[in-house]
Amino acid sequence: MMLAELEIVPIGTNGPSLSTQLAEVAKLIDQSGLDYRLGPMGTVVEGDWDQILVLAKRCHQTLLQSCDRVMTTIRIDDRKDKPGKGRIVQKVQSIESKVGRPLKR
Repeated sequence: MMLAELEIVPIGTNGPSLSTQLAEVAKLIDQSGLDYRLGPMGTVVEGDWDQILVLAKRCHQTLLQSCDRVMTTIRIDDRKDKPGKGRIVQKVQSIESKVGRPLKR
């Protein structure tokens, strides 16, 4: 399993707020069945290559239906020495254990 941060930005909308368009993307991510964490600047998902790329494409194409331009950035963290699920939580827990307390999320 790998982690991927998806940042999908619609361009050329009718105003400065993007939340309406991004809510449609959030629904697709939520319905994907993949573990994810929504953030203020992007969403981290955990899955395999095919799952992540299919989801990114679906999100990108969905936004293209409501605007003329979409910019999608995918950042991938893939480790051979950490197989299996749960890295989306383990990475944060590792930092918190070193800090000695829970951090804001």
